[in-house]
Amino acid sequence: MLKQILQIIFPGAEEKNPGTLTAYLEQVQLNLGFAYCGVLCYDDYARKLVAAVKYTKNRELIPIIQKAFLQYAPAKQADFLIPVPLNPLRLRDRGFNQSEEFAKTYAAFYGIPLCGDLVYRAVNTQKLAALSPAAREKETADIFQVWENKQKLLENKRILIVDDIITTGHTVRNLANALARYNPASIEILGVFRPKTSAPAA
Repeated sequence: MLKQILQIIFPGAEEKNPGTLTAYLEQVQLNLGFAYCGVLCYDDYARKLVAAVKYTKNRELIPIIQKAFLQYAPAKQADFLIPVPLNPLRLRDRGFNQSEEFAKTYAAFYGIPLCGDLVYRAVNTQKLAALSPAAREKETADIFQVWENKQKLLENKRILIVDDIITTGHTVRNLANALARYNPASIEILGVFRPKTSAPAA
């Protein structure tokens, strides 16, 4: 699905770089400290697709990514599905949280409650794409907090975190650590897009 759409949006890409549009399921070791699975390959062409969603606010592309994600994502059992919260200022500017949008179809298909109001960003970070792994780690440290009136809801619950793009994994690891303080039964991380390489993150 994603491959066909990208071939329409970026004609000739597959001929120039065979295999770069392939979307498939792969377990990647990112040393997150939590169970993790990335789904779609975040290659150059997927990057352009995501950029069109995030930076030009092209919401018409969201269902394309949702369908491809659902097609390749493994079935997970969870009590809550938590999308990674967006920077509030960025949310106001963009008008939507892409991680939450990508997660909606998965949550509905598997009957998992989508909970975007359990956790918030306590710190507004700068854009992470251009930062080194070390700078990302520093920028994302302790940025998430669970709302005080929601903390008890996490006890003994199976939590599934969904993020749009997982590269170094610093953001989702810090979110998982914030949730882990309230004694959930388990925490798993599901990335819509995974790194091209399966090598451990620095």
